[in-house]
This record gives sequence, structure tokens and C-alpha cells, in this order.
Amino acid sequence: MTFELENSFEADLREALLDDVEQRAREEIAPEVQEYAHDVLEQYGQRHEYNVSTLIEAGQTRVERREGRVVVRWGWPEPSIYFERGTADHVVQTRNADVLSFVWEERHDPPQWVREEFDREGDGWRVFLPETNVDGLPESRFIRDSLNYVRRWLES
Repeated sequence: MTFELENSFEADLREALLDDVEQRAREEIAPEVQEYAHDVLEQYGQRHEYNVSTLIEAGQTRVERREGRVVVRWGWPEPSIYFERGTADHVVQTRNADVLSFVWEERHDPPQWVREEFDREGDGWRVFLPETNVDGLPESRFIRDSLNYVRRWLES
């Protein structure tokens, strides 16, 4: 008994496999890894008393199929790289504006002159300054840790 395979057998098999991989990437891999990254970022925010919700909400996942492969991309807005890598203490200066405006929260213990010169807003004082000294951010490693999570997940 002999069997003949159609000429398109290998190509059809490759496409079926890619269909399966793409579906699994959309339904399992991408959402699970993004959830892991957001959990790491959320824990970091709680540990250091940072509100990271805007970074988490802005996180995006893309699954693309191109040229015989499936590509999964995770992305967050530009400020997330500062949380990922951390920053040194630095000065923030105005750009395209006369002053910076922000609420100097009470938990960050603003100096007495801030309490006297500016109005209360929420749980702090609304300040207007040409520049401010900012403590650096410790690194969160949420992106690198998530990529390592993907590697371990795919290897298991």
C-alpha cells in the first residue's frame, strides 16, 4: 500500500501549525505575560508608594503573523522605561512652560515654606515651581522579569 501526499502538504501543515501558534499566542501567552508584568509593576508601586495605574492601563499587546512566524509584542508608554531601569536623583525643569505644577503630597514631607506659600489640594499642596529636585526611582525590572518569565514558560 502506498500513499501519495499532495504537493501542498508541507505548506498546509506549516500554515495549520502557525494558525495554532497564533491562536495560542492571542489567547494564552500574550495575556498571561502581560498580567505577570502588571503584577510585578503593581507590587513595585505598592512597595515604593508609586501610582503605576496609568502605566498598567496603557500597556498594549500585539500578536502579528508575518513571513512564516508569529510575533508577540508587549509595550508600555515611554515613562515605563524609567521605572524599568530606575533613575538617579535629578532635577526636573520646565519645557515649553513657565512652571511645573504638581501636588506635593504630605507623605513626601514637603518643607514648611511649601506648606505656607501654596494652597492645599487633596492630600498635599499644589505647587508651581520652575524646577524641582526629584529622588531617583529604584529599578523595577518588570520588563526584564517578564521576558525571563516568557523564556521559562516556553521552556516548560
